Amino acid sequence: MSIPKILAGAITIALLGSGTALAQQVTGVPGAAGAVTTLDGRQLPPPDPKFGGEIKQKASESKEWWAPRVVPPKAAPNVLLIMTDDVGFGAPGTFGGVVPTPAMDRIAKSGVRYTNFHSTSLCSPSRAALITGRNHHVAGTGVVGEIATGFPGYNSVIRKENGTVGAILKENGYATSWFGKNHNTPSFQSTQAGPFDQWPVGLGFEYFYGFVGGDASQWQPNLYRNTTAIYPFEGKPGWNLTTAMADEAIQYMKQNQAIAPGKPFLLYYVPGGTHAPHHPTPEWIKKIGDMHLFDAGWNKLRETIFANQKKLGIMPANAKLTPWPKELPQWDSLSVLEKKLFIKQADVYGAYLAYTDHEIGRVIQAVEDLGQLDNTLIIYISGDNGASPEGMLNGTPNEFTTFNGVAVPVKAQLLWYEFWGSERTFPHFAAPWAWAMDTPFKWTKQVASHFGGTSQGMAMSWPGHIKDAGGIRRQFHHLIDITPTILEAAGIPAPETLNGIKQRAMDGVSMAYTWDKANASAPSRRPTQYFEMLGNRAIYNDGWVAATTPATLPWELSSGTPPDVITGYKWELYNVAEDPTESTDLAAKMPEKLKQLQDVFYAEAQKHDVLPLDNSSLARWNSPRPNLTAGRTVFTYSGVLTGVPNSGAPSILNKSYTITAEVTIPKGGAEGVIVTDGGRFGGYALLLSKGVGGVRRGKPVFIYNLLDLERTTWAGPELVAGKHTIVFDYKVDGPGLGKGGTGVLSVDGKEVARNTMKNSMPITLPEDETFDVGQDTRTGVALVEYRYDPPFKFTGTIDKLTFDLKPAQMTKEEQKQAPARAHALARARD
Repeated sequence: MSIPKILAGAITIALLGSGTALAQQVTGVPGAAGAVTTLDGRQLPPPDPKFGGEIKQKASESKEWWAPRVVPPKAAPNVLLIMTDDVGFGAPGTFGGVVPTPAMDRIAKSGVRYTNFHSTSLCSPSRAALITGRNHHVAGTGVVGEIATGFPGYNSVIRKENGTVGAILKENGYATSWFGKNHNTPSFQSTQAGPFDQWPVGLGFEYFYGFVGGDASQWQPNLYRNTTAIYPFEGKPGWNLTTAMADEAIQYMKQNQAIAPGKPFLLYYVPGGTHAPHHPTPEWIKKIGDMHLFDAGWNKLRETIFANQKKLGIMPANAKLTPWPKELPQWDSLSVLEKKLFIKQADVYGAYLAYTDHEIGRVIQAVEDLGQLDNTLIIYISGDNGASPEGMLNGTPNEFTTFNGVAVPVKAQLLWYEFWGSERTFPHFAAPWAWAMDTPFKWTKQVASHFGGTSQGMAMSWPGHIKDAGGIRRQFHHLIDITPTILEAAGIPAPETLNGIKQRAMDGVSMAYTWDKANASAPSRRPTQYFEMLGNRAIYNDGWVAATTPATLPWELSSGTPPDVITGYKWELYNVAEDPTESTDLAAKMPEKLKQLQDVFYAEAQKHDVLPLDNSSLARWNSPRPNLTAGRTVFTYSGVLTGVPNSGAPSILNKSYTITAEVTIPKGGAEGVIVTDGGRFGGYALLLSKGVGGVRRGKPVFIYNLLDLERTTWAGPELVAGKHTIVFDYKVDGPGLGKGGTGVLSVDGKEVARNTMKNSMPITLPEDETFDVGQDTRTGVALVEYRYDPPFKFTGTIDKLTFDLKPAQMTKEEQKQAPARAHALARARD
């Protein structure tokens, strides 16, 4: 029986394959090249359909048959999913802040604002929850990857049973892409050696343009297209990733619409702003600085934001502003110089937020320019956690000083005052600004127990579907609810199997019910949600919250031993239905209610891979995990190798080591980088000098850059043509983190330079820089003497390069403190 060719409507047929019958909606003539089909979505990808044509000996006597092309349901919208980084609830103007965010205003005015929406308190866990629809422990990301352990909730691996929204939509006919930050690839899988199944392109996003890791310079980022490192900033002064990323996303959408105008897209847009380094352009710094938004200081700023929030209806009339903590200084207690510096820090931060929102606005405008605004669900989440306190009490011009436990005094920071936010700095503001940006709540990023760490402003728009323009929604929701919302909007069910793997049910619930104006005050469909990060924990249940009091301060890299993770924490109790800012602790008055909620927390923890709870332990930090460099003491290279992250490179920290370079110098001499790791804000390089006007060119030089605070140099005579062996041998002074030592530079067996340094980097090199052989891909370690402009390629030949590493050395006390130091570092690096 044949199907008439005049069939133009949609018919339902059973396409058989691999023994499975799937009901599918086919449009067009089945078997014809132009036929398309939707999927029932239970099994992704679906089995290959059975060939429906005829095959005889001759093609002329046979009948062609094509499998229908998979398309989403007819009404499925484009999805623009936006999330910024480290933006506190009270920072954007859309939620009462003083920084203008007109792009977010646009979405809020055309759609609805959510004032009771929550994250996990750290970025990579929040991002895993967002794209999978599962709680962050279920998604394997209970902590940051630096302290991953071999438990299901903490190994930093998104298991295949937790398919992402990208993978689901891709198999249902969407074009899927990811622009910006990727901190969901485990560090031990982030090298060129792969595997790549935990990279965006392996998680269902067909195109990736962004950086890998917790942060990146916006001037010289560790940037990738799919899995290939790219360097579009080379030779382009003023290039900034915040703008370049918007350009790339806009071009992607234009290309998609030009080639496949009927194919909807999922564009996951996650810029680095406003995570440190705060890197806006000079124009934005001037624009925000001229507005004098922060001149009155952080205490007055909180009062201003809170008043704005009440005027906007973001906070109800009965809400109370939580008190300023005694651990942070009052603005009026500061000196004139301190105020000057801190205002500059905030101006640059504000400029970065405004700049980021502006570029997001360009992407949104491009959607409209393509005629797609009415068919696009736009979700704009302000921050993946609360504002960051990781600049320590005074802020820093170089975030890697924080990561290494070095506080930079205010007077020293003023040396960078005129350049704050430029490529000469890697800046972060003082911790009190973070507390202010989280107005009206208590605490900050890292702290999962309180809303200051987990409350995010969020707005959604979808013309014709979200009709309560400018509406406000107070229902309690969480990042895990976004993927189910997208799937409901697209008319696509969560699959039972994905790539042959049975899928775990999503923890999230759709928020689409809140779009109807009639449901503006409807009860939340999320009655319960747990929170846990680094031992801090809380439980939300039907308008009540029980929460632990943080045992450590997030702006201090404490090396002290934390309390017992179960018995060592005090608990607080809040009726957030009546007290939305968690201002009044009811624990002492209602112990039975507190106990009830504690029991709910542990039940949820058991269900969602939260156990075993751990806030710091030697077993945790030293727990074996996949690592390309574990156990290796000798590393050998030749030729050129670039873009290797620190997880795949030899580490010279806190140990003696020898670097041996066997090179061939051509006639006329050579110059360039032989090997480097790090850059302007900390690192080392072995190179042949560039010289000036041909003078001093070709001198072997080793430079050690101590966090842009001090540089130590070893240099020898110029090398003539021929083969040479250059050796840098460093002997650490003895056990101790960050200890100094003596280095000897030799050429062809002869010592040419000997020097000592008092200190070295104790904990980490810049994570957005890489290990490079034969050139330098981002920033140079030299500042004045022997300065060069990357990539400064080596013009000779590297025949063999060898690193010989000795065991790391720490004192007995440091060995005891190492887990706590590492734990604090890992908190700060996300």
